[in-house]
Amino acid sequence: MKFDDVVFHPKRFAILTVLFLFKEMTEGELAKAVGISWGSLSTHLKRLEEEGYIERRKAITIRGVRTVVKITKFGYSKYREEVEKLRSVLENLNRNA
Repeated sequence: MKFDDVVFHPKRFAILTVLFLFKEMTEGELAKAVGISWGSLSTHLKRLEEEGYIERRKAITIRGVRTVVKITKFGYSKYREEVEKLRSVLENLNRNA
């Protein structure tokens, strides 16, 4: 069984987990939720966007223009698929322990 290396990078996995739960949030909210720097967040969001896992758009808020990050349908289904693979591996380990 092969895992998707885009999803299973620790920081990207954390980003996708938060977006899986909340669907969308601003980049600032996401950086705080995941606990990573802006530079690191930007790098990982670029990769996730290139692969089709997320979308980014500008939105006008009370605090000005913000970038909103949203998990795509593709990203949502790929995340679920990869988590199911992980669950399967863990269940097999528990059975063999």
